[in-house]
Amino acid sequence: MGTRMAFAEATSMELDHGVVDPEWLRGAARVGCDLGTRWDAVQFLLDAAGVPVDLRVDGDPLDPGQTLAAWYPELVAEAAAALSGVTPESIARHHDPARMAEEGVDPADPVAIAACVHALTRFFVAAAERGAGAVMLLRPEE
Repeated sequence: MGTRMAFAEATSMELDHGVVDPEWLRGAARVGCDLGTRWDAVQFLLDAAGVPVDLRVDGDPLDPGQTLAAWYPELVAEAAAALSGVTPESIARHHDPARMAEEGVDPADPVAIAACVHALTRFFVAAAERGAGAVMLLRPEE
């Protein structure tokens, strides 16, 4: 059983409200990109490819367990710019099952991981085009 990661689009006003009432934001968030439990493999490949996006660390934590983070529009735009240069080929060449396993990352299916990277890129690029922010949500797998 792992931890699932998802992102939901949010306005700056919603993010500001989430600073005061994180549970409200968690309940109001409509997931636009669900990476499931493959998010750590996605992060591994982003790191290996030198993409300056940290799914777990970027954003402003809104709860003590850091299971909810606000990504304001500026950060979403930065992430979109960094991710837009990523291609399935540029990511796939970093898929190293042995090294991933050594680091405690499930190597999973490289095609599925590439699909997650593609979905993440689409999400951030679309949110940035609208000038929106985002919410990162972590939750135990059901």
